[in-house]
Amino acid sequence: MASITLPRDVASSTIVAGIATASRAVLVAGQLAAVVLTVDVALDRGATAGLPLVLAPIAAALLLSVLLLVRPGLLTAAVFLVGAGAASTAFVVLGIHVLPSLDDPSPYILNRLGTGIALVGAVRGSARSGILWTVAGTLVGNGSVALGQLIVDRPIEIGLGPLLTGLVLVLVYVVLAVARVQAKRRIPDLDALQRDLETAERRGALEARSAALIHDTVLADLAAVAARSGPIDDRLRRSLRADLALAVRPTPVAEEPVGGIPRHRLVDELVELAGRYAWRGLTVQLSGAETLTGHPIDDGRAEAVMGATRAALDNVVAHAGTDRAEVVVGVRDGTLAVLVVDDGRGFDAVDADRLGVRGSIRSRIEGVGGTVRLWSGAEGTTVMMSVPLGLPHDEAGEVLG
Repeated sequence: MASITLPRDVASSTIVAGIATASRAVLVAGQLAAVVLTVDVALDRGATAGLPLVLAPIAAALLLSVLLLVRPGLLTAAVFLVGAGAASTAFVVLGIHVLPSLDDPSPYILNRLGTGIALVGAVRGSARSGILWTVAGTLVGNGSVALGQLIVDRPIEIGLGPLLTGLVLVLVYVVLAVARVQAKRRIPDLDALQRDLETAERRGALEARSAALIHDTVLADLAAVAARSGPIDDRLRRSLRADLALAVRPTPVAEEPVGGIPRHRLVDELVELAGRYAWRGLTVQLSGAETLTGHPIDDGRAEAVMGATRAALDNVVAHAGTDRAEVVVGVRDGTLAVLVVDDGRGFDAVDADRLGVRGSIRSRIEGVGGTVRLWSGAEGTTVMMSVPLGLPHDEAGEVLG
């Protein structure tokens, strides 16, 4: 099966999104545990009469946490912070009202909802987003517990739970951010290295051709002149002038990759397509296009790839709400893969038809024997199009037949 390595930025966003999802799952589990702890304490102290009232804020916070886990985004995260903060304050007030000794010997149970708020997680798929939202959640969590204690006229004693939870999660996101920066510094620009290598080899090829030209013309002419004892005749003079003109004539360097393999026209079309979107406010970074060199692809499949890539970028402009995208090209095991990646607003799989994915992208690629895969979430959208290289089966049969 053909495969392609995701770009570093996409891989980093995937890791951040995974950590955010895991923290939200822990948040839901922690609130379920808060229900169990509260019920256990109420039963132990014989204060079951007001138990439903105490559990109501936990239920509200739990619903908001499940919503954040299922539908992460800026709006749901903001609603979660406000709603869960209010629920945490209400839980402290009602808990102390129903069970006056609920904070004895420590506020461990009272700060359960406040502790969980710090687990809001990254929203935009970047470590910086994770740091900002975790700090905001930690402040809201600590503040909600303190506000509840002030309302019931208790001394402020929040406990270390909310603070430590937020601190640990912030450190995780900081480590990811630092690792990403260091990776960018240490890993060379492979595309630039490839271009430098091609330029050096073209220069070497030109020098070899020049040396061969000098050997075949100028040196031969000098030998002919040296062999004559008298004046040179008109025929040799014309030959010398023609050879000198050939030697000093500028020789164009062919825009071909190493080895004399022609540059695939799809490369130029992708470069032109990426530049065209700059006028529409979208910066498109193209990488890996040179991997097409030496791989045959028929015109029909090339047109399908171009049309589908253009449609995917149109969707980024129309729906993603971002000003940058990345087009990654790769060839492996006889298959061409093109990824269109953005870090904007994602969408559900059920919305794919509304965005024109089926008509503009999937039908084009599947019509030439390819496949389309799509990933979308809060961290952005990735459309991966794969088509087999070479001639279609019917054309190959005609050639062989």
